[in-house]
Formats: sequence, C-alpha cells, structure tokens
Amino acid sequence: MIAHLNDIDMFYEVRGSGRPVYLLHGLALDHSIWLEMTDTYADQAQFIIPDLRGHGCTPLGNSDASLEQIANDVVQLADHLGHQQFTLAGHSLGGYIALALAEAHPERLTGLVTVTSHARADSPDKLESRFEQARQARLEGIKSMSDNLIERMMPEGELAQPDEHMCDVVSNSSAEGFANVQTAMAKRPNRLHVLRSLTCPVLAIAGGKDRILPKEIALEVAENAQQGRAVCLPEVGHLPMIEVPYTLGALLVSM
Repeated sequence: MIAHLNDIDMFYEVRGSGRPVYLLHGLALDHSIWLEMTDTYADQAQFIIPDLRGHGCTPLGNSDASLEQIANDVVQLADHLGHQQFTLAGHSLGGYIALALAEAHPERLTGLVTVTSHARADSPDKLESRFEQARQARLEGIKSMSDNLIERMMPEGELAQPDEHMCDVVSNSSAEGFANVQTAMAKRPNRLHVLRSLTCPVLAIAGGKDRILPKEIALEVAENAQQGRAVCLPEVGHLPMIEVPYTLGALLVSM
C-alpha cells in the first residue's frame, strides 16, 4: 500500500487486526524483515510495517538527514491510517527513530519497544565512521560495504549462512538512503532523558551474541524508563526478527 505524505509516497503493509503496532526496520533493510513474525501473530495485533524514507520502495524525497524527519513520516502515516495511539517498536536504526518520535509525541504511544537498539549518542569515533560510510556509499554504492554489514549482523561465533533474502535486501538498498540515515544517526542526541519522562511501558530487547551492540547498552533503555522491562535473548545476534521471530513476536504482543 502507498500513503501519500508531504514529500514522499511511503510504502507500507498491514498484517492482522486488533490494536496497532508499528514496526520500524533497521539500516539498509526494509519492511520484509518483519513478515514471518507478523504473519504468525496476525490474530493478536494489527502490524503496520513501512519502508522508511530512502529504503525499500519508499523514495528518499526532500530529505534533511535527520531522524526527526523520518519520525514525522511515521506520525503522518499513523494520521493517514487514523491511529491516534499505537505501540511502536524499532530495530536498531528504527529504535533511534522511535525515540525521536517518543520525544516529540509521547502522547501517541501506548508502548515503546527497542530491538537491539539504544538511546545514547554516538562516540566521536563512531560519528566519524558514519560520516565516512555515508561518503563511501555516495561514491561507490552500497555493495562496497554490504558484505561487512551483513557479517556484523550475524550472531557472534555463528558459522551458518546468513538469511538469503536479507542479504538481497541489504545489497540492493539505496546508497543515497543509506547515506542519509548514516548522517542522521551521527547527528542524533543522547535520548536517555526521553525514557525517564515516558509514562507508557518500555521494553528493551538485546541479543546476547550481537556483534554490533553490547547487550548492556541495549538494556539501558529499560533501566532508564519508569515502566521498563529488559529481555536479553542469549543466542541471538542483531536480527531477532529473522533469527527468532516467534520469540520476538510473543514479546511484542505481550506489551
């Protein structure tokens, strides 16, 4: 489906019926990473799964390289669908966008879930790395770094082959979209204070074998929330919606 927003036509899918749960994907991914999970739990919630600006089938539009702009896209999608309140779950990059939305519109949320994500700002080294990767993507395209990105998404110590569909999504993602969100992530502030002010339930999900994000930092999200709950999935890497979709789905519908 397509939602005609300010400067973009946002692609999204709706699976199931019941209370609305919005799912935001991570960097260089798209809505399809959630499909196995949402199809399994379609009788327990209505899942709204968009392709974020510059990802999948959604164009980059007049981007300003900010997470706030993408968070506003999600709010506009909710308005388009008539959802005044909803549960919001974000994976990695999607978690940063969810926190930006929570800061701007806390009244819209009935629950917040971060999936292998966190609330800190980037360190100076990480910030510079993001700017460099944005530059590289614009010059060389995403394929020059997709193999490394896919490898880091896999669980630590795993020898199994990564999901074939996920590899295709990453390898064929938009270089300009990738550069836009790398720049946006580099510019994001620390949002731990946002968590302290939220009155809705907050769930932080970490992967015990995540190569990208230490579980202690991922679980800080719950530790700083008034109604926080922390769950570490011991044998899981950065992609629980692909690695353990049934477990992740059960956690989401329990919110």
